Amino acid sequence: MTSISDGSLPEDQAKVFARQYAKEIQEEKDEATKKIVDERNYKPGDNALRGLVGQDLNSKIQSGQIKIV
Repeated sequence: MTSISDGSLPEDQAKVFARQYAKEIQEEKDEATKKIVDERNYKPGDNALRGLVGQDLNSKIQSGQIKIV
């Protein structure tokens, strides 16, 4: 039997904690990735205003820089 006073959790609570912790870490990584993508993704009209084509895959396909065969 594991004593709670040593700071350890019962196995079922430890699994729940580990899942929740992993979920929070993944959400933080996803948020950071989304922020980077949003910064690199030019908004509609940037091409007309600045002559820029977005650096994301969707913008390059729409502009014709990348052709899908």
